[in-house]
Amino acid sequence: MRILIILTLLLCLIAEELFAEFFRDGGWHAENGVLESISIDPALPQPGSGFTVVLSGSWPEKSPDSYCIEAPVIDRVTVYPGNRVQMISNLKRGPEICDQPPATWNIEVPIPATAWEAVDENGFLRIEHLMSSGINMLTGISRVIDTRLGTHEVPAFIGAGFWISGERPFEGVLVEQQGTRVLFYGLEYDRNESLADDGEPVWRMISGDMSGNSVLGRVYRFDWPVDGGFLPGQAPDLDELHTVNDSGAIIVEDYNHLRILTGVLGNLGLYSDYTRLEFGLDPSRLPVYVPPLAGRWMLYGFEGRDAALEAPLELLQGYSSAVNQFRFDSVDGDWQVQCTVIPPGDGSCHIERAADGTRFEFLLSAFQGNLARGILQPEDQSPLDGVLVRDPWRLPVVVTGSTGQ
Repeated sequence: MRILIILTLLLCLIAEELFAEFFRDGGWHAENGVLESISIDPALPQPGSGFTVVLSGSWPEKSPDSYCIEAPVIDRVTVYPGNRVQMISNLKRGPEICDQPPATWNIEVPIPATAWEAVDENGFLRIEHLMSSGINMLTGISRVIDTRLGTHEVPAFIGAGFWISGERPFEGVLVEQQGTRVLFYGLEYDRNESLADDGEPVWRMISGDMSGNSVLGRVYRFDWPVDGGFLPGQAPDLDELHTVNDSGAIIVEDYNHLRILTGVLGNLGLYSDYTRLEFGLDPSRLPVYVPPLAGRWMLYGFEGRDAALEAPLELLQGYSSAVNQFRFDSVDGDWQVQCTVIPPGDGSCHIERAADGTRFEFLLSAFQGNLARGILQPEDQSPLDGVLVRDPWRLPVVVTGSTGQ
C-alpha cells in the first residue's frame, strides 16, 4: 500500500512537467491551404548524431487569393538551444504560377548534431518549418519529436463523437476517425462583422491524417446563403467552398481534450479548447469519455532510453463496476484494469498482473487513445517509465531486458 501511495504521488508530481508537454504537436497555423507532414529518419536518432527531417506536402488545386505558390526550398536551418530546430524556406508565388500543376514536395533536410542542444530535459524536440515570401511569413508547421522513446511514431486515436467548447457556445465539432484518417465537421455561425456576416449557420468540413498527435487538413466551408425573403438561395459551387484560411487543425491534448483551430490573428492560429459532449447514456455501453482499452496492447518499461521490459496483453470489453469506476479484464485472466473516470474525462487507470504483481499507473491526461505514459512498477524492482501502446503500433526501440507473456 505504501508503494502504491508513493507511485500515485509521483504521478501527480511529474504530470505537469511531463504529460502537459508531451502532447504539444501539430501545425500551429497553416495558411493558404498548405498540407505538410514532418517526420524524421531514423525514427529514433542516436544522441549526439545528426539526422534527416522529411517534409512532405502540397498546395491546394485552387489558391484562395488567386496567388499560387511553388514548392518550398529550404534556405537555412537554425538550432535554438533549449528551444527548437527551425527550417526556413522562401516561396515564389504569383498568378503566373497558377498555370502550373499544384506543387507537391518531398524534401529531405539534413539536421546537424547540434540539434541535440535544443532537446529539453524530458527528451522532446520541437521541429518547425516556416514558409515566407520576402519579409512576410506566410505559414508555419511544427511537430514535437520524442528523442528518448520515439512515442511520436504512434498516432493519436480519438474515435467518434461530438465535441463542444465553452469558448464557443451553441457550436461544436463532429469527429469521426478510422485508422489514422480523420474527418471533422465544424458546426458554427458567421461572426465576422467586417465581412457583413449575419449569424447564418456555417459548416466547415476537414479531412486529414493523424500524424503524431495532430491532424492537418483542408477546409471546405459550406455557407448556403439566403435571399431577401430568408429562403435558401443558390447553392455555392466548389470554388466558393474554399475559405481564405483554408487549412484546419486539431491538436490532441489527450483522449478527452482537444485544441481546434478556430481563427487567425495575423500570422498566429487561434485555438479553442474542446471536450466530449456526453448525452443519452446507455447503461449497456461505457460512457464516451471512458478510455477504449479493449484490444491488444504492448506494455514497455524503460530505464532511461533502454527498454528493460516488454509485455503483451489483450483486454476484453470493459464494464462499470461502481459509480465512475470501470474495469477491463484480459483474455487470459492474468491482467486487470481499473479506471476511475470523472466526467468530462479526468481520472486515472491502474493495470496489474496477477502472476507477479507488476503494476502500471497512468493519468488520463497522459492517454491519447493509442498510447499511455505512466509509471511501471515490476515486482521487487525500482519503478520504470511505462508506455502502453495499442496494436499494431510499436515504439522504435530494441528491448534489452525481459519480455513477459
